Amino acid sequence: MISIQSNLPQLQALWATAPQITERQLGRSMTEAVFLLEREVLERTPEGIGGTAGLKGGIAAIPPAAPSAINGEVIGLVIGSAAHTVPIEMGTKPHFAPIRPLQDWVEYKLGLEGNEARSVAFAIRQSIAKKGTEGKFMFRDAFAANEQQVEQMLLAALPRIVQELTDEQQ
Repeated sequence: MISIQSNLPQLQALWATAPQITERQLGRSMTEAVFLLEREVLERTPEGIGGTAGLKGGIAAIPPAAPSAINGEVIGLVIGSAAHTVPIEMGTKPHFAPIRPLQDWVEYKLGLEGNEARSVAFAIRQSIAKKGTEGKFMFRDAFAANEQQVEQMLLAALPRIVQELTDEQQ
C-alpha cells in the first residue's frame, strides 16, 4: 500500500517548488475528504429529539480556508457544534443529568407522556448517575472506516501538482 508518509519527501519538494499549486491541489483533495467524512459521520450519528436540527444538524464539514491565511497549511475539519456532541461521541462518567432533556427524549423516542415519561426519565437519570453513558464514536469510527480512502484522496493531489507544474513550464 502506498502511504502519504512514504510520499512526504516528494510532497515537501513540491511544496517548496510550487507552494500555491501544492496548496490548491491539496485543498481540493482535502475538501473531497472532509465531505466524505461528514457524510460518514452523519450516517453513524444517532438521531435525537431535534432530528436533523439537533445533533445531526450541527455536524458540518469545513473545507480548508485560503492556505496563506493559515501559514501554508491545508486543514479540513468535520465538527459538531451541538453542546452534547462530545458527550455523545465519547460517552460520560457517572453524573446527574438534567431531567428535562431526558424527559423530552423519552417522549420523542418512546412515545410516552406526562408522569409516565417523567418516571422513565428519572430511571434513565439514575442509570446515568450510576454508570455514565457509552460513547457512540461516530467521528472516530467514520475516520477509521475511511482512513485509506482519505489517504488516497490526498495522494491523488501529487500527480495533479506535477501535471500543473509541467503545464506551467511549457
